[in-house]
Amino acid sequence: MEIEKEEVLSLLNSNSSLIDIREPYLFARGHIKQAVNIPLGTLRRLYEKYLDKNKTYYLICETGFNSKRMANILNEKGYKVYSIKNGYN
Repeated sequence: MEIEKEEVLSLLNSNSSLIDIREPYLFARGHIKQAVNIPLGTLRRLYEKYLDKNKTYYLICETGFNSKRMANILNEKGYKVYSIKNGYN
């Protein structure tokens, strides 16, 4: 599932989170204020530590490719995850 970047901020609430899956150096260069940084490799290995099946997550990466792939994987595992179309660019 994909969503437009402009829609995300209006959808964020106490039951949702915006996760930037880029590497920390890219996150440090610039990111959406409400985002938390959990790099792709970390999220892939430790998703159960960071995610709750009762919440909604929006993933963002540089171009949208990695966040879309990761969102599909997490949705198959029972999480409600959207990828931000076209990423941070």
